[in-house]
Amino acid sequence: MKRILIIISQGPLAGQNLLETISATLVMATFGLTIKVCFRHEALYLMNAPSSIQQLPNYFKSAYAMVESFEFYDLFPILVETNSSSDLKLLETSTLAHQIIKIDQALLNQFDQILYW
Repeated sequence: MKRILIIISQGPLAGQNLLETISATLVMATFGLTIKVCFRHEALYLMNAPSSIQQLPNYFKSAYAMVESFEFYDLFPILVETNSSSDLKLLETSTLAHQIIKIDQALLNQFDQILYW
């Protein structure tokens, strides 16, 4: 079975492009591929849904809800690459299962394909 690493660096403000990225990830997971998702850069903001989510536009609500649905597709833990202490602060309050990693050649060699969005 193919192992695929999907690296997402787009944050909640990416709009439709982010929704298509997450949708494609869920479709691949549905068809039995072994998927690992890695959030980095702006995508780290997806780890914490705002407490006032009712006031957000629909495309933001969908992105947060889609990430929360990763558990139904066996996509947890989410791999997270942090580059600074401010990135770590974003993860302190996250309720989503995650694993902090460093993207290097050894990690990349574990996968048959790597998709970067």
